[in-house]
Amino acid sequence: MILDEQGLDEETVAAGLNSLLERDITYFSGHPIASMSTIPHRLGAEVFSKTIERNAGRLYTFKGSANIEQEVIEMIGDLLYLEAPFGTTSSGGTESNILAMLAMRESKKKIKKPEVIAPKTVHSSIDKAAWILGIKLIKTGIDKEFKASIRPIEKRISKNTVGIIATAGTTYLGQIDPIEKIGKIAIENKIPMHVDAAFGGFVIPFLNDLGLGSHSFDFEVRGVTSVSIDPHKMGLAPIPVGCLLFRSKRHLKVVTMKTPYLPGASSKQSSILGTRPAASVLATWAIMKHLGRVGYREMVRECMNRTQLGQERVEDNPLLKLAIEPVMNILGIESIEVPLDTIVMEMEKRGWRMATSPLPPSLRLVVMPHVSTGAMNAFFNDLNEVSTTVPAD
Repeated sequence: MILDEQGLDEETVAAGLNSLLERDITYFSGHPIASMSTIPHRLGAEVFSKTIERNAGRLYTFKGSANIEQEVIEMIGDLLYLEAPFGTTSSGGTESNILAMLAMRESKKKIKKPEVIAPKTVHSSIDKAAWILGIKLIKTGIDKEFKASIRPIEKRISKNTVGIIATAGTTYLGQIDPIEKIGKIAIENKIPMHVDAAFGGFVIPFLNDLGLGSHSFDFEVRGVTSVSIDPHKMGLAPIPVGCLLFRSKRHLKVVTMKTPYLPGASSKQSSILGTRPAASVLATWAIMKHLGRVGYREMVRECMNRTQLGQERVEDNPLLKLAIEPVMNILGIESIEVPLDTIVMEMEKRGWRMATSPLPPSLRLVVMPHVSTGAMNAFFNDLNEVSTTVPAD
C-alpha cells in the first residue's frame, strides 16, 4: 500500500472504503456478543458528527466545550455520590487507570520502590499502568465467587504500598469486589484506593434503584479516593470517552502538568493525551441530559431482562453452566463437555464474535443494548448445537 501521487475522486474512495469495511461485524447485527461497547445513542452520534473538530486539549480556544466537560464531570460525580468532584475526561478506562496509579505514585513520592495491590481479576490496563509507571503490581487472591479476598490484601501491605485497586464490574464476570471492606483497609493504613468502574459505573447505580442489588462501590465508601467510569460503555456515548474522578483536589493536582507553549486554561493538562477529541465528551453531555436517570434505569432494566433470558437458556442446557449468578449484564458460561476453543471456533464460523475469560475458563457474553432478544435467542440456538456436539477424538 502506497500513497498515490494523484488522488482518487470521492466516489471511488467511498466505494473502496465500503468494500474494505464489509469484513467488519457491526453492532447492528447483534453478533458482537462479548463487547463492552455498543451502538452510540442517536443524539450522541449526531452531536459527535457536528462537533468533530473540537479539541478538548485546547480549553482556552474551546471555552464552551471546556464548560461542558466540567458539567459532565459534575453529572458523573452526582451519579457516584461525590458532590464536589475533581477530575478529567479521558480516552477510556485504560488512560483513567494509568492516571489513577500515577496519582498514587506521585502522592507518595518518598517511597522509592512503589507497590500497588490489586486482586488478580483486575483489568489488563492495571498491568499496563504498572509497567509504564515502574510500579510493582502485587496480585492477590479471590474467593469462590471471583471477588477479591480481604485477608491476602491485608497481608501484602508494606512500607512500599502506595495504593490498592478494586473493581466494580470485572471484565471476566461483571463481579463487584467487596469495596467497603477494602475501603476500611485503605483508611486504616492511610493508603489511596482506586475503584475501576469503567463498565459498572453506568450499571450499578441503576441496579440498586431497580432492586437488583445493593452495592456500595463509589465515593459513598469513605476509603475510595478515585473512580474510573466509561461513558462509551453503558453510558451509550461514542468512542472514545472515559472519566476519572478524585475525591481530593490534591490527587488531581499531582497528575496535572503545565504546558509552556499553551495559553490560559489550556496550559494545565491532567490527561495523558494532549490533543484529544471533545466531540465524544460533548456527545456524553447531550446523552446524559437527554436520558436522565430514568432513561439509563430503563436501559439497564432491559439489559438485565435479556441477561435473565440468557441465564435461563444456559440452565436449560445440561452441558453448560454459569460460572456465577450474574451480578450485572455479563454472563460467564462454562462448557462441561466440549472444549471452549472448539466452541469459539464453531461459533465464529456462524458469524458470532466471541471472547473467553481465564478466571474461570468460560465464554463471556456481555448483554449490551445492541444484543436484542432475537440476537440472544439466535446465539443460544447456535450455542446449544455447538456445545452438545462432542468432537471425535
